[in-house]
Amino acid sequence: MASNSQESIDTEKETETDINPENYVFVVALDFGTTYSGYAFNSRTDFNENPLKIQTNQEWKAGGVPMLSWKTPTSILLKNDGSFVAFGYEAEDKFYSEMGKGEHENLMLFRRFKMKLHNKMGISEDLKLEDIAGRKYSAKTIFTLSIKALADHFQLHLKKKTLSKIISKKDIRWILTVPAIWSDAAKRFMRRCAVDAGLPNKMLRIALEPEAASVYVQFLPIEKQGHGFAMTKTGTKYMVVDIGGGTADITVHEKIEGGQLRELHQATGGACGGTYVDIEFENRLINILGERVMKQLKEEQAQAYLDIFREFEIAKRSIKSCDTDEIRMTISYVTVNELCEKIENKTLKEAFKNVDGMKIKADKLHIDAEIMKQFYQPSIKELIKHMQTILKHPRTDGTSIILLVGGSAECGLIQDEIEKSFSSLQLVVPPEAGLAVLKGAVIFGHCPSLINSRILRFTYGNNVAEEFNPEIHNEERKITIDGVDLCTDCFSTILTAGTEVKIGHTEIKEYSPAAKIQFGALVKVFCSPKEEVKYIDDEDCFELGELFVPFQRNIIAHLISFPFSVAYSFGDTELKVRATDLATGQQTSCTLEMKEDKIAK
Repeated sequence: MASNSQESIDTEKETETDINPENYVFVVALDFGTTYSGYAFNSRTDFNENPLKIQTNQEWKAGGVPMLSWKTPTSILLKNDGSFVAFGYEAEDKFYSEMGKGEHENLMLFRRFKMKLHNKMGISEDLKLEDIAGRKYSAKTIFTLSIKALADHFQLHLKKKTLSKIISKKDIRWILTVPAIWSDAAKRFMRRCAVDAGLPNKMLRIALEPEAASVYVQFLPIEKQGHGFAMTKTGTKYMVVDIGGGTADITVHEKIEGGQLRELHQATGGACGGTYVDIEFENRLINILGERVMKQLKEEQAQAYLDIFREFEIAKRSIKSCDTDEIRMTISYVTVNELCEKIENKTLKEAFKNVDGMKIKADKLHIDAEIMKQFYQPSIKELIKHMQTILKHPRTDGTSIILLVGGSAECGLIQDEIEKSFSSLQLVVPPEAGLAVLKGAVIFGHCPSLINSRILRFTYGNNVAEEFNPEIHNEERKITIDGVDLCTDCFSTILTAGTEVKIGHTEIKEYSPAAKIQFGALVKVFCSPKEEVKYIDDEDCFELGELFVPFQRNIIAHLISFPFSVAYSFGDTELKVRATDLATGQQTSCTLEMKEDKIAK
C-alpha cells in the first residue's frame, strides 16, 4: 500500500455524541500480526444471511503487481521525517528499489515490530522502534500509521465498489485483534493508536485472538471435517492454541447452554511463535558466515537479506516430523558470496564446507530435515510446556480437544509434536487455520455476547492506609496521623487473578475523600499476576493507572465529607470504570488513565 495509491480515511472530526455503536452497516476486523497483517469484513445483511460470508482482501501488491495472498507483511516504510510511504509488500519492494539506486538513506523500513508490546506492563509514548538499519523512531507513530494503512486499504475497496460516499467511518464497527496474553496497558496503547489513525472510539472493539478463533469454529459446518466439530456440542471443553508469528496464545473454553463460550483458564503463553524459528536459523547463519557478514547483509543489502527469510518462511512450513529429505531454498548467492570474500576472505561454499547438515549447491542452500527440525525445537518445547501446565489445572479437567490455529498452525512438524505429546486429546486444525482469528474477529464484531465469561489474568487493587498491626505490618511503613498509627501502601484487593467473571461483571468500591473541602479525588489502580498481594510495591505488582473523580458538591456535602464509589467493570476485553459521587448521586464515566499516558505528560 503506497502513499500515492491510498484513499485516506476521512479526517473530519465527528463528535462521539453523533455515533451510535449499534447502528453499524459493516464489521471490519484488522488483524495486526507480528509477521503478516490483513483485514476481513462483511455487512450486517450478509452476516444475517450467512455468518461465514466473510470477505478478505486477496490482492496485496508485490513488485508492482497483485499477488494472491490473504495477508501482507507487517512492514512499514517511512521517510526520515516520519511521513508515510508504503505498507506491506509494497513497503519492502519500494525500499529494495530505492536501495538498488542508492537513494534509500532518507527512508526507514520497520518490520515485525508488534512484539515490542509483549510483556509490557507500562508503555511510554517515548517508546522507540528500530528500523532494519538500527535507526530509532516513535513506536506510537509506527503503530498508528500501520493501522491507518490497513483501514485506508479497506476504504479504497469501498471506493472501488462505489460505496465510500454511502458508508462512513461511523457506519463501521471496527475490530482490532490483540493477543489475549497482552497487558491492559498494551491493549490501551493499541486502542489509542487506532483512534489516532481515524477510527471512532465508540465504534472500536478489541478482540482477543484465541477467542476470535474459538468463535470462528462454532460456525463451521460439521461436514468440513470428517470427524466433525465436537467443539460445537454443549459441554465440550477444548484448548485453543493460537500460534502466530510472535506469540503462542493459549486458553481453554467450554461450550455452554445457549451457544456461549466460557473461559476455563486465563490466557497464557509466551514468545514461541514462528519468528523464533527464524531467530534460530539466523543465529546458525551468524555462526557459519560471521556476525560482520550478516550485519552488513542486513544493513546494506536488505533485499538479499529479506529474500533469504522469505524463502525460509516457505521452506519451514513444509517440514514434518517424518521428513528425512533435504530442504532446498534459493539464496542471493552472488551478493552473499561477495560479502564473504570481502569480510572473511573465503567463498560462500568454503564457509559451509565443514557444516553438518547444511551446504551450498549452485544458488541453493540445502538443509537436512533434521537440522530444520532443530530450528523448531526451542519454540516447540516452550509451547508444549505451556500447554502441559494449563492441562494440570483442575478447571481444565475433561478437556478433550486441542484447536490449533494461527499462521504457524499448518506446519506439519508442530502438529506432529503436539499429537505426540498429547496423544489422548484430539487435534483439530480447521480449514484456513491462518485466517481463523481474522474471520472469527468479524463474527465476534457482530455478536460479542458469544463470550459468556473470562478468567482474570491479574489481581486488581488500590493503595490504602490500614490501621497499623505490628503482627502483620512492616514497622518501616508505619506513619501516625491525628494520633492514629497507620500502615501505608497496603494493597486493597478489588478482584483476584484466576477469578471467573461474567461479561460486564461489576465490582463497586467506596472511598472517602482525604479532606473535607476538595473538588475531586485521585484513585490509583494496581495489578499483579499473583493471587495474594500485600503491598503495592511487592514484586511483580505495578501501577496500572489512575482515574480522577470530579466532585460537584455544595458546601454542606463538602463538610460532611461524603464518600464516593467507583464501579469497575470486568470481564470484557478491556477494563472500564464509572464513578458515583454519593453526596449528589451524580455518575460520571471516568477514564482510567494508564501508567504510560501519565508518563508521557
